[in-house]
Amino acid sequence: MNNWTAYKWQTFFIPIIAGIALLSIPLVGDFHIESAILISLVGCFWAGISATNKSTERDFHVALQITGYLFLIGLPLLVNALLTGCFSIHGLAYWLLFPLPSVFFGYAIGRLIRSLKLSYAKAITVGILLFIGIGILLIELLTYPQVYFFNHVWGGWPGPIYDEVVRVNRATGFFRMLTLLWAILLWHIPVLDKDRYSKWVVGFSAVAILISYTQLTELGINSPRSHLQKVLGGHQSTEHFELYYHQRLYSDYEINLLAKEHEFYFDQISNQLALTERDTADKIESYLYGHPWQKKELVGAKFTSYVPVWLEQDQLHIAKEQISSSLKHELVHVMSKKFGNWFNASWTIGLIEGIAVAIDGGSSSTSTIHQLVVSEKPYPSAEELERAFSFWGFYGGRSGVNYTTSGSFVRFLMQNYPIEYLKKAYQTGGIAEAYQTDWQTLTSEWHAVLDTVDTDTIDQQVARRIFGMRSLFEKECPHVVSDFATAHDNYRFSLANQDTARALQFLDRALVEADSTAPIKTGWSYRNLIEGQSPKVRQAAVLVDTTVDLQLLYADAFAMVGDWEMADRHLSEGKQLFEENSDSLLKPALETRNNRLQWEIYRQMTYDNMLPDSAAFNEALYRTKIRSVRKAIEQEKWQMVELYAHQLLEASLDKKYFDDYQQLIHYLIFQNNIVLAKQLMVQLSKLPLRNRYRDRLQQEWEWVEFLKTGRENGSYD
Repeated sequence: MNNWTAYKWQTFFIPIIAGIALLSIPLVGDFHIESAILISLVGCFWAGISATNKSTERDFHVALQITGYLFLIGLPLLVNALLTGCFSIHGLAYWLLFPLPSVFFGYAIGRLIRSLKLSYAKAITVGILLFIGIGILLIELLTYPQVYFFNHVWGGWPGPIYDEVVRVNRATGFFRMLTLLWAILLWHIPVLDKDRYSKWVVGFSAVAILISYTQLTELGINSPRSHLQKVLGGHQSTEHFELYYHQRLYSDYEINLLAKEHEFYFDQISNQLALTERDTADKIESYLYGHPWQKKELVGAKFTSYVPVWLEQDQLHIAKEQISSSLKHELVHVMSKKFGNWFNASWTIGLIEGIAVAIDGGSSSTSTIHQLVVSEKPYPSAEELERAFSFWGFYGGRSGVNYTTSGSFVRFLMQNYPIEYLKKAYQTGGIAEAYQTDWQTLTSEWHAVLDTVDTDTIDQQVARRIFGMRSLFEKECPHVVSDFATAHDNYRFSLANQDTARALQFLDRALVEADSTAPIKTGWSYRNLIEGQSPKVRQAAVLVDTTVDLQLLYADAFAMVGDWEMADRHLSEGKQLFEENSDSLLKPALETRNNRLQWEIYRQMTYDNMLPDSAAFNEALYRTKIRSVRKAIEQEKWQMVELYAHQLLEASLDKKYFDDYQQLIHYLIFQNNIVLAKQLMVQLSKLPLRNRYRDRLQQEWEWVEFLKTGRENGSYD
């Protein structure tokens, strides 16, 4: 009796101890999808092997017992999540939807193999589960462009780990129901000749499974290219590309510009990597989603742009708001396939991302990648660099650090060694072997180049921000999203989907969840004024709010209805707050409202979408002029854009508006107003520009030459 009691306690405590051990492992120790996947995988094989034993009467009981043990493993994870505030209802849903169906699915397969009385039943069961768990995954991976997957053995994978928000969706529930249908079908096959009831169960399950498999694409289980093309709706061909885009959320002008930019970047990358001429019949497919939420629904990646290099068809997937920052980067991945390994990539993630960062210049608009590395001394040692370029090393650290460091090192290699060395290293994964030297020598040479790079406080601030971003593995609650963040995410989705009514509803919710904190209330006030909801802002306006931005927005709200007494009171409060804690960025905003004429020009342009005419633009303060240029570009009013550009040239340019100048120049060149664009570029080049700005300005000179050559050849009319 004592032995039996000890055995029961042992079987109870062992899974709990296993769960406690999992707590020390990043992500897997979180009560969410990663741990649910692991437990489902273990449970499916455990159940399958157990089912091959000689037992028929207690099969259901044994399967339930295995499930109970698995839930005991999850108990410490659940308790820890509750105690640390990391509990997520979606994590609980994954734990309910993943392990239980997987256990019964695995057990049903083992039970069927046992009933056939085959030799090596355990090996056969394991082989079948391996094929389903790995083989089918590989088939889907090499067939579909999506980066999410569902699997009967281990549940499913939602997409890139950079997209931290992981929620159970309709597709997840449908697929796990399909797993249970398979389990029911396979469970009852061994007793078909003994039980008439089982025949009905098998028949019903088989029909339900067949019907379900005809709906896999519609229900989001897989996303073939043909489905993506159909859903997006828009299509345009160029010499080297097939563009598929969201027909409603891209204008014809935007697509025509993007078509040229695709070819421009293609030309630049081909030259930098010394690629042979590409067969025009072998086109790259570019999938341009309307917004990240559509991309998440269709292919599983939300804010992560990506290239499925493992597929034969060259393609890239990117959402509208990421295009300006990521298009060139993703195209490098596509075009690097030409000298990749059998997987069309490199065995070192550092080289895959390093080449892309080296060519596109990195994520900072103000600092070069060399300047960012120099700003975060000490430099990586040879050992650290080699580890970062290893197969597992890249994603083991912070993405900001690894992307920037690898980009800087690869740029050094590209500028100081033949490009063929880099291609060989990319293909083989052996950097030291390809360059016929050791890591210490390469690292020392790289450090010597970095020592020649000058930095300033701006570089240091940017580097601190990028390098300080914690990885998903470092976060205490990696998948927990606050109610405010959820509401704000829904607001952004509605705004991107051009549903302003729902966007304002979610923004109201976000304001409540944030307890009306000043930064959130500022965004709320501005968006409501933009959308014509000034009464809401006037109702919310109070003089005790302690930020300049809010008081100025309140002043705008009252000025819009001619209530100058209240407008002036809020403006005065804003001035007083500014004097108490001056901020140079807010000074132009105050100056705009100190003059009734300037204020009217600004309000009409900002809230009424009325672009100032030539006379008003000439009178406007410089900040208002720049914002008018942005608005004209946004509205695709190209005559006004050119008019404003001419007037900007009449005064000195201000380098703090470099981003706006570059955007203006880029559009002017595309409009074939080359003379005006060149005048702006010449004026800009005379300013004491940052190195990164000069790199970006050089790209616009190359944009001029590219379009000029194309027009002369008749290919870009």
